[in-house]
Amino acid sequence: MPYFSFSLKQNFFKKDRVIFNNFQKIELNKVYYSKNTTLWKNLNKKKNLAFLNYHKFEERKKIKFLGNKILFCLPPSIGLGDAVEYGLAFKSIIDSNKFKSVGIAFTGRYKVIFKNYFDCKKIYADVILETDLIKYDTIYHLSLEISALQNQKYIRSDIEDNITKKFKVLKNRNVNIVKSNIIKKITLFPISQSPIRSMPVNLINDIVNSFVGTYEIDIVFDSTSEISNYIERKMNCYGYKGLYPKSLNNVCKIVEKIDFGIFIDSGPLHLAKIMKKRGALISTTVSGKILLNNFFTIKEIKNVFNSKFCKSPCGLTNIFNYENNVGCYQSLSIFKEVLLKKKFNSLQRGSIKKEYVNFMINPVGCIKNINSYDLIQAVKRIINN
Repeated sequence: MPYFSFSLKQNFFKKDRVIFNNFQKIELNKVYYSKNTTLWKNLNKKKNLAFLNYHKFEERKKIKFLGNKILFCLPPSIGLGDAVEYGLAFKSIIDSNKFKSVGIAFTGRYKVIFKNYFDCKKIYADVILETDLIKYDTIYHLSLEISALQNQKYIRSDIEDNITKKFKVLKNRNVNIVKSNIIKKITLFPISQSPIRSMPVNLINDIVNSFVGTYEIDIVFDSTSEISNYIERKMNCYGYKGLYPKSLNNVCKIVEKIDFGIFIDSGPLHLAKIMKKRGALISTTVSGKILLNNFFTIKEIKNVFNSKFCKSPCGLTNIFNYENNVGCYQSLSIFKEVLLKKKFNSLQRGSIKKEYVNFMINPVGCIKNINSYDLIQAVKRIINN
């Protein structure tokens, strides 16, 4: 997890269009702090060292006391769902008036989420100037200070709940988007960044075939995802409309317009719940108790898979590499207690993403356990209630 400072004497980003779009506003001979891994890799390239005044890792330090002005530093590489959960917690803290000033650093592309849905004012997307950093008397690295946030890939916890309890503030969930009670369209959100949280092809086929003709059906795909592309190639159903959002703003607009959503554990689920949208969550490895946490417009369809090595929901958010084999507790035949003794950074080594399609072809136990008929009947009951 990089946390670093740097200063440029010449801007070399123009040579790399992708990184330039994110960092073109960086000024020369000024000190910045960041957690952006792409930026860190570029700063460390030999060909770029001549353009730097310096760059170095910074030590994250635990706070000794809470001051009046706090800067929350997010972990790097969070997902959309996590951004919503952090946003909920920050809104509650801001509304509590415990601090004179609250800043949020290292939001990355999710700056728009914190701004538009949680009304956060002081947001630093990828970098923060040292002159801005020192305006805060408390630099609060969330995954350093709150142990439950350290290993979210393996022990998924309720981010909003952990933070609001730590700061002893009441949850404030006023999001001013009105839900529609009229259901003309069902929107499926089958894609996650992980194969253990994505809908299997047969289930998508059965859902579409069961509801097409009664409702309009939209399915939201991600053309940049191998999982999504595999699903779309293998689908054998008709009468639906495919949606292909090309930006985070597109995703938000799609969620804002849905009548009823069918979700797995993914970013759109978290957006939909704060927008008071109706829907059903098909749980796999993470419980609706954590994902929904008293947001009542979306109902959980529970997964009751049980094996010798695990019981759903196990808390994993992705497959992992254990002694050069990729899988989950059930597919690798190991117990959770054994995994938790390992160094977590070692579990993400190797080409895990290359195994994603294999785990869509041969799903893990809790995915295989989903019964299409029972699930569709559960969705019908949720719609009609």
